[in-house]
Amino acid sequence: MLSALRARGATSALIARAGAYARAALPALAAGVVASLFATAIMLVLRLIFGVVTLSELVGERILPNLDAGTFVHLLVVFGKIRPLLYTLTGQIVLGILVAPLYPILAARLAPRLGAAPSTPPTSFTSGPPSTRWPGRAEWLAAGLIALGMWLLALALFWPVLAENLLGFGVATAQTITVVAVAGIFAAYGLALALVYAAIQPAPTPAAPPATADASPASAPATDALPAGAAHPLARRALLARAGIAAVAGLVLGGLSLDALLQAISARSNLAYEGMTTPAPPPAITPNAKFYVVSKNVLDPGVVLADWSLAVGGLVRRPGTFDLDSLRALPSESRAITLECIANGVKGHLISNAIWRGVTLGALLAARGGIAPGAKHVLFTSADGYQSSLPLADLLEVRTLLAWEMNGQPLPTHHGFPLRAVVPGRFGEQSTKWLTRIDIVADPIKGFYQRQGWYSGPVYTISRFDAPSGGQHLPAGQPTLAHGIAYGGARGIRSVEVSTDGGQTWNAATLDPALSPQSWTLWRYPWIPTTPGSHALVVRATDGTGAPQITRDQGTVPNGGTGLHRITVVVS
Repeated sequence: MLSALRARGATSALIARAGAYARAALPALAAGVVASLFATAIMLVLRLIFGVVTLSELVGERILPNLDAGTFVHLLVVFGKIRPLLYTLTGQIVLGILVAPLYPILAARLAPRLGAAPSTPPTSFTSGPPSTRWPGRAEWLAAGLIALGMWLLALALFWPVLAENLLGFGVATAQTITVVAVAGIFAAYGLALALVYAAIQPAPTPAAPPATADASPASAPATDALPAGAAHPLARRALLARAGIAAVAGLVLGGLSLDALLQAISARSNLAYEGMTTPAPPPAITPNAKFYVVSKNVLDPGVVLADWSLAVGGLVRRPGTFDLDSLRALPSESRAITLECIANGVKGHLISNAIWRGVTLGALLAARGGIAPGAKHVLFTSADGYQSSLPLADLLEVRTLLAWEMNGQPLPTHHGFPLRAVVPGRFGEQSTKWLTRIDIVADPIKGFYQRQGWYSGPVYTISRFDAPSGGQHLPAGQPTLAHGIAYGGARGIRSVEVSTDGGQTWNAATLDPALSPQSWTLWRYPWIPTTPGSHALVVRATDGTGAPQITRDQGTVPNGGTGLHRITVVVS
C-alpha cells in the first residue's frame, strides 16, 4: 500500500511538473512565432538588398543536384518552382517556432550558474502586471546559445553552397557575406525570442513581509494570499492571454510583412520569362527579347558590375582576376552561335541563334600565362552557384567564347550579364551564365545538372518544320512552301531532305547560307500537293561531317531528344 501511494505521488508530481513545463512552453511558442517571422523577414530583406541566397534556396541547392534527372523533372512538372520554395519557407518558420520552448528551459538551467534567477521560472506562474524589465544574463545567454547552435548547424548543412551571392561577388567574398548574413538571421531570431518572451511574462509577486509577534489581526495577511512564486489561476489566464495576443499579432503583422517582401521578390523573379521559347518561323538571328530562356532559379542574379570580377585559377601559370574593362582589352571576336536546351527535342522551340562577342577561352588562358601540366578540364562557376565542367581540349577546339555582348548589345540580365560562356555544339546548360570563376582542373567536377545524370556531350543533329503545321489543310494544286531549321552543333549542316510520303521518297531542300559553321541553317522546300487526303511529311538532315540525323525516337530526359520531325497535313 505504501509503495503504491509513493508511486501515485511520484506520478502526480511528474504530471504536475510536465503541466508546468507545458504551460511555460505556450508563451515560448508565442514568442517563437514572432521571432521566426521576424528572422524570416530579415532573411528576405537581405535577399532583396544584398543578394544573399535564402535558407530556403540553400535547401534546394543541397537537395536538387542529388536527384536523378527523371525525378527532378517529375517534381518540377508536379510542383513547379514556387511551391517547393514556399513549402520550405513555411517549414523554416515552423522549425523556428518549435525550437522556442528550449529557451525557458535553457535559461532556467543557466541562471544558477550565473548567480541570477531567470525573469520567469518555467515551473510556475505569478500574478501581477506584465514584466517591464529586460531579459537577464541567463536569458540573453540562452538566446545566444540557441542562435549560435542554429547558425553552426546551418553552416554544417550548407557549407558547399554558401559561396552564392546574386550581386556577383567573387567566390570567397560571396561565401563570407553569406556566412555573416546567416549569423545575422539567427541573431535576429534570438533577439526577438528573448525580448518577446520577457514582454509576455508577468512581474514576480513580491514575498509577503514576515509576521511579527505584536502584529494585530487586522494587519495579518489575508488567508487567500499566495506565497511568492506560487501559481495563481488569474495569473495563468492573463499569461496565456498575453501569449495568445503576441502569437496572433505576430502572425498578422509578420504575415503582412512577409507577403509584401514575397511580392517584391516575385516582381524581380524570372517567372515572366523563364521557359520562354523562340517563335516560328525564326529569323536567321534571334532578337534578344525572343531568345529562349531556361534557368534553375526563381530569382536570377542581378550582378552589380562594380562588385563583379572574373577569377581564373587552378592549373594556370598566373592565376588572377579580370574586370570587364580588362577583358575587353583582350583580343575579341564576334561569331554566330546557336544555343539549344537539352529539353528541346527534335521539334521544340527552346533553340535560338545570336551573334556573340567576347574573348575566346584560349586567348583568356594565354593572358594568364597558359595552362600548367595536368590541365584536362574546365570548371565554370556562376554567381548563382551553378557549375559545369567540360574537357579543356573540346572547349578549345570549338573556340569557346566568354561573351559580354549579344547581338551588338551588352548581355541582358537573364542571359548572363556581364559575362557568360558560349560553348558551340553543346546544350545550353553547359554555357554557364553570370560567370564569376573559371578553374582549370585535372579531373572533371560534376555540376548541378551533371550530378543529376543529364547528358553533357555534343548536341545531336536536328531538323524541324516551321511550316506547314501539323493538321493544316492545304488546297490541292496550290504551291506550298515547307520550311524550317536544321542544326548540327559545331559540325554544321551539309544537307536537308524532305519527304511528303511518310519517308518512302526524299527530296533535297534548299539551304540558306549559314551565318557560321556553329549556327543553325534555315531550309525551304516548295511543294505542290496534288493528291487529296492525308500526307505524312518528314524532314531529315545530314551534318557537316556527312553523318545522318539519328532516326531513333528518344525522349529528352536525360540524354536529349533524337528522331525525325513528322507532321500530317490534309490536302483537299
